[in-house]
Amino acid sequence: MKRKQHYFLICLLLLLFIFLPVTVRSEPSSPNQHQNLTWKESISNQKEQFIKVVETQKEWTELWKRAFDQPAPDIDFEKYVVACVFLGHSADWLYSIGFGQPFMRDNILVIPYGLSEIILELSGPYKASGQYHMKVFEKKKGIKMILEDAALLSGKR
Repeated sequence: MKRKQHYFLICLLLLLFIFLPVTVRSEPSSPNQHQNLTWKESISNQKEQFIKVVETQKEWTELWKRAFDQPAPDIDFEKYVVACVFLGHSADWLYSIGFGQPFMRDNILVIPYGLSEIILELSGPYKASGQYHMKVFEKKKGIKMILEDAALLSGKR
């Protein structure tokens, strides 16, 4: 009988150790969780170039419907914005799209973005089809936020 109780306790402890991390991970996430959100791919339905800081739920919902024909992920636009760079379907090459560290210029928060060509060995011509990168940034209340091409910024800072 005692042997069965020992096995039961050991099994119970093992179950606790197995499921305890799940309980810890299910606690509310940190307030900065949105800042790590990013979406990036080489295919979307966004045919035209779209380079903009999205600041409203309405615009966010419309973008996701247009670009992916899906519901938009939840974003708290009271606290965050989304920097969006869509190259459209007329891009001449496949690029890596990246964002730099935001900085202030004339009471405007500038989020730099850059394009780096990806080297490919192709047997025929390349046709891009909606490559994009979107990243969430913390909203600065009362401050206008814009995206600018990092290649054009070198003389403006």
